[in-house]
Amino acid sequence: MEPYAITIGRELGSGGKIIGEQLAKELNIPIYDRRLIKMAAQESGFSPEMFRNADERTSYGMMSAMVKTVTSAFSNITGMYDSSISDESLFKIQSDIILQKTSTESCIIVGRCADYILRKHPRHLNLFIRANMDERIQRVRDREILSADEARDMILAEDKKRAEYHDFYCETNWGDSRAYDLCINSSILGVEGTAQFLLQYIKNYFGL
Repeated sequence: MEPYAITIGRELGSGGKIIGEQLAKELNIPIYDRRLIKMAAQESGFSPEMFRNADERTSYGMMSAMVKTVTSAFSNITGMYDSSISDESLFKIQSDIILQKTSTESCIIVGRCADYILRKHPRHLNLFIRANMDERIQRVRDREILSADEARDMILAEDKKRAEYHDFYCETNWGDSRAYDLCINSSILGVEGTAQFLLQYIKNYFGL
């Protein structure tokens, strides 16, 4: 069977990462999220900190056309990168890792602009997971030991960062339903129920 790729975009506190991990377990496939930073660092010889810092920046004043060309084909991971090590070059390295992985194995990619990077993958499914704000706040409060106001501020800041990062490198908008095959509110069925619903959807979608 040809490998398939599932991408998951998610709001902070929506349970998207937990859902992705449950899907990976049920489907018996790997899941990649921030692990890609470590993999990109190992492949390129640059420090993981460089990739993490690039994650937190959005260079609106720079042209992004160069990085968008990386998805025109399944690029050679051993290709040469811009010697200036710009954020775009670091993004290209991560993109090549994603293209390489999804060309040889079925897997789930969380974030990393994978929905756009894999737009020409022959068997891919783009998901976006959101949730009601009160549940997101409670989930972040429990995880980070924060007040409700602190959790809300963290959610708004992180969602803004994810949207800016995604929209800088991609032609689609983060969270816009037109950029995904399925958008779902995890508050309706709960995290476990959403995972089970998506599992059946995925099986039907790929004929598993």
